[in-house]
Amino acid sequence: MRNLSWLLTGLALLPPLGAASAPWHPQEDRPALEFADIDFESATSRAERLGKFLVVLWVEGPDSGPTARFRDEVFSDPGVVSWLTDNAVVARIDAKVDRKGARKANIKRYPCVDILDFERGGRVGRLLRGDNAFDFLATVYGATADSAQAEKPTGEDAKEPFRWLAWANARARAVEPQGRKDAVNGYTWCLRRADDHRPGFRARYLEFLLERISKAKMQAPEAVDILLAESNLLAEQLLAGTGSRQVAYDLTRVNLWRRKELETRDLFIELRGRGEAQEQARAWLFADSVAALGRYEQYEEINSFVGDRAVELFESRIASIAALAADAEGEPAAGEDGPEIVPPLPFSVPDSRANVIEHASWVFEAQLAAGRGRDARRLFDVIIEHYPTSKAFGLFMERALRLRLWKLASEIGDIGMGTLDERGQRRMERLLQRIPAEQDGGTDR
Repeated sequence: MRNLSWLLTGLALLPPLGAASAPWHPQEDRPALEFADIDFESATSRAERLGKFLVVLWVEGPDSGPTARFRDEVFSDPGVVSWLTDNAVVARIDAKVDRKGARKANIKRYPCVDILDFERGGRVGRLLRGDNAFDFLATVYGATADSAQAEKPTGEDAKEPFRWLAWANARARAVEPQGRKDAVNGYTWCLRRADDHRPGFRARYLEFLLERISKAKMQAPEAVDILLAESNLLAEQLLAGTGSRQVAYDLTRVNLWRRKELETRDLFIELRGRGEAQEQARAWLFADSVAALGRYEQYEEINSFVGDRAVELFESRIASIAALAADAEGEPAAGEDGPEIVPPLPFSVPDSRANVIEHASWVFEAQLAAGRGRDARRLFDVIIEHYPTSKAFGLFMERALRLRLWKLASEIGDIGMGTLDERGQRRMERLLQRIPAEQDGGTDR
């Protein structure tokens, strides 16, 4: 688990927010955390009766390796155990056993952790795989303070990001309309100024802060302008050639939470031809732009960036994902030979197999549209070699169908039929049915 000592030290040094929210003390001798083995309805009833938070670890079946790692990343930390012992009913619920409870809680992905406070508005937060004790503490810090009594940081407290985070969390739960506005102000301070006092705070809590600001837009319309200003500031740095990989990543996440992913694509296009630094920025933005470019058939933009490097680019991403997984499993690092390994930025949302497959399929379509069938076939072969899944065959087949390349689509479908299991074969059959019986209007490349 990542080192939490700097966070816990900072939390322990903070003065209490009120009688109900004294900071936790990870050094205290606490008993091991126990999960109640009850259903969701019973857990809710117990939490309401005791006047405590309800924290639920939702799983599907036994705690497999990934589930166990996620559980430990969140619940093995002493600070988390201390807070839970004082403030919450903690339950582990198997959705296969309590299907009704999982539907009521609207659980879509497993494993996950729900943090609920029925006395003051329901769900406080939800943690998913990739989140850990940092995210839990950020979510609940200040949550036990009375929102009417929580005070805006002043004096020396105004230099402490965790004070602002606690105040924002408390104000987000306030009943009066001003509560969400105050919360947005607090989260925005953390977004823009926290690194002046605690370097790395913004990167660690970027996703949390953007989510909270974005979700407050209905009650605090100024959140829209705040996120727009943040996007513009980051874009200006990239256009000027002064932006870093972190700046490019932050921009993609801001635009994602704004639901303005097309602006990332537009910036990718605008950066073209502006210089070496801007071309590097395009490389950082390409993965978040290629799907939109493909959907709008902007093939020349894709091909001009990728050139003859498609296989190289995607082999590097595949190798980087494999290296990250090996590191998580404690396996020895791969040798120096082979594709370039690009480690993820600290605390960033990691690349995934699903992303690689989808992005490669759009490059595949762009190459086919440009008459580069041989290059497209090489890329297809590389992806299928590493990821021979129904998703891969299906997406590449759909790209061929979009271009009315009936013979190619049929060929991909035939390969998939001979590779996939029964479920995957059914997907191939559905796609093969989209090939018209009369193919005079189609083309081949």
